[in-house]
Amino acid sequence: MTERADGAGFAEPVAADGAPAAATERSGTLPPPLQPRRRPTCAQLVNAGKLLGAVAASYLTRRAFVWGAPAMLMVEPATLCQLHCPHCPTGRGELNRPGGRISLADFRRIWDSLRPPPLLLQLWNQGEPLVNPDTPAIIRHAVTAGTKVTLSTNVEPLVRERLAERIVRSGLHTLILSLDGATAESHSAYRVGGDFTKVERGIRNVVETKRRLGLKHPRLQWQFLLFRHNLSERKLALRHARSWGVDEVVFNTAQLESLKREQGERWLPDDENLRRYVLRGNRWELKRRPRPFCTRIFASAVVQWDGTVVPCCFDKDGRHSLGNAISAGFPEVWRSGRYRAFRRRILSGTRPEMCANCTEGLNRLYAETHRTRV
Repeated sequence: MTERADGAGFAEPVAADGAPAAATERSGTLPPPLQPRRRPTCAQLVNAGKLLGAVAASYLTRRAFVWGAPAMLMVEPATLCQLHCPHCPTGRGELNRPGGRISLADFRRIWDSLRPPPLLLQLWNQGEPLVNPDTPAIIRHAVTAGTKVTLSTNVEPLVRERLAERIVRSGLHTLILSLDGATAESHSAYRVGGDFTKVERGIRNVVETKRRLGLKHPRLQWQFLLFRHNLSERKLALRHARSWGVDEVVFNTAQLESLKREQGERWLPDDENLRRYVLRGNRWELKRRPRPFCTRIFASAVVQWDGTVVPCCFDKDGRHSLGNAISAGFPEVWRSGRYRAFRRRILSGTRPEMCANCTEGLNRLYAETHRTRV
């Protein structure tokens, strides 16, 4: 399989005969719009009760109980991205594992093995989800199964009107707009290589498509990371959001990829209320409860593009592989001895290095939240 770039500068897979991948949805008449499921099924509620029981039993006994299937699954559509964000291993070209895209067939193989389907599917990880042409079809498949889907994007791929319409029609519940500036200069200071005009056009494409089709979803949430250089743009961001039709703006404290002193001093705001770290000596530490209990390893999991299952999104390089959901099947991996051993390790307090930057038990993840539309 090769790649072909479109007029917006994004590459899409092309089969040997020159036809784009996922051609059945991408050619001809677009499929009818789907609506996100409004309420969980009885099976999903029962499963949630089992998970809560497992979490409670594990917390009280410090033994790893596994009851039910995960309520939340993060699936990585791709490890590719057109931007070069300095705190992202993909953007820096330092992701220490093979890159690629998950196919619709492989996603369905994983998803259809889950009974009941998770309450929530998060479509992102290390890469831009919309560089994978199968992403809209992946969303539709999960929505049809009764799952609420959230996708995070740098927005620029949505400059293509057809892609924006496929996303709106897919049944996506929430579209997270990952933008960290309200001007072109500020945006490109962190989203290196980004084009602010494409961002604005992409958002307007989604909003205009929703209005034309008479749909309320996807809900648009702008997540704005607070850095030293963009603090003065918060009011401008809110004005943009109202003008563009964004539903909510969330100002997030920024995550550092390196906890060395100089990195924080370069990027973090001076106001301690607008950062999630405190400086201790020459190293930044998270403001959180000491050794918080980790619920993620009992209620959720991350599947990388090649099917590798890892405990959470902070295992960016896949160093703690727990099995492969494509070859072995997700339920088998979820209940495997390797997964149980990792859960016991976390409960014992001997946590791996990736836990140092984890947001579990964090006090200052969100700085401000503003509803801009009712």
